[in-house]
Amino acid sequence: MSPAYLSQKLTRPLPTKDGGTLRTVLDARTYMLALPQRRETTAQWQRAAELLLAQADVAEVSKQVELALFFDAKLDLARP
Repeated sequence: MSPAYLSQKLTRPLPTKDGGTLRTVLDARTYMLALPQRRETTAQWQRAAELLLAQADVAEVSKQVELALFFDAKLDLARP
């Protein structure tokens, strides 16, 4: 994956209940690589991984990561 792709900003910061905020494609990739197996095998995270590996449009990646976080109840909706 190219450094230029990894450094692209997500469409909006994604605060997580894990205490972090995903701001770039690299942040999303790093978060995904640290997922426990029970979470990484869900359809939402599998789709996010496919998009990431295909270096899809950042808007698509952002949307899918946000959806996966939401389904995992890890998207911190209380933080902006």
